[in-house]
Amino acid sequence: MSRGLSLIALLLLAAVSFGLYQLSYEVQRLEEELIEMNRALSQERETIGVLQAEWSYLSRPEYLQDKAQRLLQMRPATAKDIVAIEALPWRQDRGQPMSNMPAPALPPMAAAPAAAPAQPAAVPAAPPAPVVPPVQVAAKPEAAPAQANDFDAEVAAVLGAMQRPGNDKRRAP
Repeated sequence: MSRGLSLIALLLLAAVSFGLYQLSYEVQRLEEELIEMNRALSQERETIGVLQAEWSYLSRPEYLQDKAQRLLQMRPATAKDIVAIEALPWRQDRGQPMSNMPAPALPPMAAAPAAAPAQPAAVPAAPPAPVVPPVQVAAKPEAAPAQANDFDAEVAAVLGAMQRPGNDKRRAP
């Protein structure tokens, strides 16, 4: 019996030793994998830092303004760029009567025939939807030039009052 017990203990010792051997190599492999992932993570962080620096450099206002002027032929607005409303072209789709436009599609229930089956007496019939006549758009308002002239005169009076000496309320007395 002592021989059988010794043999079982020896086999158990061999199995535990083999398990610890395999476990130690698995831990070493995982540690190497962790070191490699940390190295890749630090490289990605460095790349992100470089990209943020490049973005900061490329999004500088003076750089963007230079690019806009060279590539988009943009320039600052001047007083010559401001025009009266009458100088703007009138939209082509305005001023056309609505009858020339195609009729809007009706929802499926509104397109149903008028002779619907009779409903039970307990439920009252729904009132029909109101019919909206087509809207006509005027070609161009006739009173606009007179209103624009009044508005221009009012703006000119306000600007004139602002430019007169002695009317600056921001000055300290």
